[in-house]
Amino acid sequence: MAKRRLIHSMLSLTLIVGGLACSKKQAETPPPPPPAAKTVLSGNIDLAPEVAKDADPLAVIFVIAKTEDGKIVAAGKLLPPFQFPVHFELTTEDVMIPGTALKGPLVLTARLDKDSNANPPQEGDILGKADQASVPVGASDVKIVLDELVKK
Repeated sequence: MAKRRLIHSMLSLTLIVGGLACSKKQAETPPPPPPAAKTVLSGNIDLAPEVAKDADPLAVIFVIAKTEDGKIVAAGKLLPPFQFPVHFELTTEDVMIPGTALKGPLVLTARLDKDSNANPPQEGDILGKADQASVPVGASDVKIVLDELVKK
């Protein structure tokens, strides 16, 4: 009887130690890298000469993609310093709901934002729209001109 308990205890200990070793190996295995970001829209943003004097050199640019019914589906942020025209890309990392595929056509706008805050436009921000009313997903030649100064 004592021999049976000893064998049972040894077997239990072997299973516990073996299980810990297996779980340790699993914990040491690094997770797979996330998929690389894929560009879904790209182009250039320029600043109209008539509002250039109002542009803050420390402002950021927000690029916003909306569905035709106005729902924001992607947004990107460009940090200064930059020189106009500036190239932009919206990628799969810029979608509002991760893992969501962008479907077009989309309405594309940009904002040179003085306070670097993604809130609605405020006085002193400069707005612009894409040269096309609706932009197909995959477009790589989108042109946006920042030309509308937000006033009180």
